[in-house]
Amino acid sequence: MLSNNKEILALFISPLLGVVSINCYAQTPVVSCPPTFSDGHGIHKLTEVMVYDGPVCMKASLVPEYKKNKEVWVLDTLRDPSVVCAYEKIPHYIVLNAKGAAYCERTTAPVQVKCMP
Repeated sequence: MLSNNKEILALFISPLLGVVSINCYAQTPVVSCPPTFSDGHGIHKLTEVMVYDGPVCMKASLVPEYKKNKEVWVLDTLRDPSVVCAYEKIPHYIVLNAKGAAYCERTTAPVQVKCMP
């Protein structure tokens, strides 16, 4: 009977440990582009992203690598990268400081951009 109880306990604990280990791998983005932008006249969808290896004024834009339906920018964690989020049909954009991010990725359908530690 004691052996059977240990087996039952092991059956319940194994999935729990799996969930805990998965949650340990889940990371919160350092920054992410808002999916929409409202300028008071309408709501505009995110369409474009540019990643810079420092302040935007330095004009050091990075070229992404293409991996499985994603664009990925690998960042130097010793630098202060910037992310520019651009939106459809308007000249406005958002500039985000991505300090502490190791990489940024852009996915499509819908367009999403996040920079991860």
